[in-house]
Amino acid sequence: MDTGVRTENAGLVVAKGIVRYSGHALREQIVRQRATGPADVPVRTREVSQEWLTAVLCEGHPGAVVEAYELEDVSSGTSTRWRATVAYNDAGHAAGLPTELFAKTSLSWTQRLLLGMADVLTGEPGFYQHIRPHLDIEAPHGYHGAVDAASGRSIALMEDIATTRQVTFCTPQTPISRAEIEDLLTGMATWHGRYWQSPELDRHPFLRKLPGTFVGNLARFAGLEKRARVGVQRARSVMPEAILPRHDDLYRALWRSLELAGQGPLTFLHGDSHIGNVYKTQAGRLGFCDWQVVMRGSWAYDLTYTIVTALAVADRREWERDLLAFYLERLAAAGGTPPDFDAAWLAYRQQTLWAYFGWLLSIGRSAIQPKFQPDSISLGMLERASNAILDLDTLGAVNGSAAD
Repeated sequence: MDTGVRTENAGLVVAKGIVRYSGHALREQIVRQRATGPADVPVRTREVSQEWLTAVLCEGHPGAVVEAYELEDVSSGTSTRWRATVAYNDAGHAAGLPTELFAKTSLSWTQRLLLGMADVLTGEPGFYQHIRPHLDIEAPHGYHGAVDAASGRSIALMEDIATTRQVTFCTPQTPISRAEIEDLLTGMATWHGRYWQSPELDRHPFLRKLPGTFVGNLARFAGLEKRARVGVQRARSVMPEAILPRHDDLYRALWRSLELAGQGPLTFLHGDSHIGNVYKTQAGRLGFCDWQVVMRGSWAYDLTYTIVTALAVADRREWERDLLAFYLERLAAAGGTPPDFDAAWLAYRQQTLWAYFGWLLSIGRSAIQPKFQPDSISLGMLERASNAILDLDTLGAVNGSAAD
């Protein structure tokens, strides 16, 4: 079975990463750094300076200068997050430069190890620097991104949408209407169509990975096969009994589904398009945040993950065919060349498995692994994904033996 996981000893790779990233993090605690130019990568608030903010925010606006700023630590998880409120001189104010900012950085060695092993350190900085400016979608605006590959330091500086757009962030418990899911899929079709088989996918190293590459890296680092078995035991109360005896078959099918997600016309993918990375604006729009896992691959990888996790089981069952047809129409309008409905329906059915195993990994974590999400979120995702696998006969679709 091709699991997509490279054969190099995982323990050795992780050990090397620990030595590398912890060494840099320790030196940074001893020798304090202060960012002053655009090539610098501040990862904690004390490293930010007026000079650095001017360099990264005022470029291209002659005479504009940051005159004052306030920083506020927000949280720390897979990344370290802080807010900045910035004031400019008259030239900066006249240029309409951003005043409410949100930063995501890799401060700790554990964050750098996780993001580095999963090959997503450069994803969000790359998205905001190279992709977001070319997309007319509901998503945060980006203002600066930078990575130091040797140390694993990274920063993505973006719009603080909690302030500027008064957003609320979604969970599986958030009701999503038919109009709202259509709004979300319209945005997805826009970026899929814009980068449909585009040569621009080859220009950026952060877009070289495919879904199977990403999951393979994560499986090796986090022990997906073992953690998924633990996850089944912790989540079985929310899953249909019929799925439990099929675990080994589903795990084998996961890797085939990921191969399929790397075939066909390739486009730009969000890569982590579950409902937990969706927000609602005060104006009623829905958009995606957390663009860390961007990659290339099949449109169906993004689309299925969104529909399966965003909708209550009954709503998905009622709406999914119509939503697929809706998405295909929007994809064509955005510049893509969609498959016919039957081929698209098969591709959709084949891509439910990462929505399942990714959240088994989350709830099945070991004592020393970070808690990515509260159990209530993981359980909500798993209830939806497990039902979708059975409803859509994903095993049959992947193995090529399913009746429609």
